[in-house]
Amino acid sequence: MAEESAGEKKHAPTERRLAQAAERGDVRRSQELPKAAAIGVFVLLGLDGAAGLGARLLTLFAASLNQAGTAPLAAAMGSANNVFTLLFPLLAFLAAIALAASIVSGGWVFATNLLLPDFSKLMPQAGLGQIFSGHGFSEHGKSILKFLAIGATGAVIILSSRARFAALALLPFPAMGTTLSIALQMLVGICLALVVLAVGDLALQIWLHRQKLRMSDAEIREEMKDAAGNPHVKSRQRALSRKLARARQMQRIPEASVIVTNPTHYACAIRYRRGADRAPLLLAKGVGMQAEEIITRARAHGIPVVQSPPLARAIYRHVEPDDHVPAALYRACAEVLAYIWRLQHWRAQGGTRPLPPKPPEGEIEISRWPPGGI
Repeated sequence: MAEESAGEKKHAPTERRLAQAAERGDVRRSQELPKAAAIGVFVLLGLDGAAGLGARLLTLFAASLNQAGTAPLAAAMGSANNVFTLLFPLLAFLAAIALAASIVSGGWVFATNLLLPDFSKLMPQAGLGQIFSGHGFSEHGKSILKFLAIGATGAVIILSSRARFAALALLPFPAMGTTLSIALQMLVGICLALVVLAVGDLALQIWLHRQKLRMSDAEIREEMKDAAGNPHVKSRQRALSRKLARARQMQRIPEASVIVTNPTHYACAIRYRRGADRAPLLLAKGVGMQAEEIITRARAHGIPVVQSPPLARAIYRHVEPDDHVPAALYRACAEVLAYIWRLQHWRAQGGTRPLPPKPPEGEIEISRWPPGGI
């Protein structure tokens, strides 16, 4: 039951999933909207300019028939070109209308993977699967509904015009005006029916596309991991960053003036050069084994190690490598540095060995504002 619940696609597709489907070319378009748009525009253009276009075409066809069998081939080609010149703007405009309607229904998508041949579609089971699938049944249902809608529209118009049909039967000659009026009325009615079907089909295609892309709980969790970053990868990246940061800190230990310890739990490498540093600068810090490594490296380079637990803890908690210590620690740092300078002087000149500074009592309070330094 838990596996079924986890695999049930009960969540609406996310924007990321819809974008990925569009990149693959998986866009559900309405096939009825471009057709309805093209037919509607064609009827409107026909109502507006059919007479002029028909008269010109009639003239061209009459001239071509009069010259049939006697005119040279160039004349026939010229007549064909004239017909093409008359019809091309109309056909190009209809094609543009159909393309625009297709883009409206599914958006502009350029997916090169759809250009690759898919031989699996040539297999009989693939064709049968499409015929007897939900999409196949919906397409068949739409065809039947379209047939019924067009037939019903035509039947309603014919029944509403039965008096005029009866009048036409009594005339000795056909009344072209009445006939064209009935035909145009039927075309307009059919166009309206197609537009209604196209709008319904567009809504249906959008619903079917989103149903197809619905997501399960597992897919939602996987997408959230991908969006936020895989936790294992991020953990590995953080570990690598810490390792590189430690390596950079260890490389700067030879620059330190003193190592302040706690005495072994914490270790902070501080540098202060008169005239170069405006305040003591933290080069490296560590706790536990990293602190032991800092102390070992410092002693190997002859850097003095001074025990001052409150100062070491305060620097470790409030200062990051490559930052100057805050003003609240100036006095404690000055006492340690003064001791180092006196120690260096004693080693060079001799005399009484200086005593290390007395660590301050308790913890050193660090004010958050101002942020430190001068």
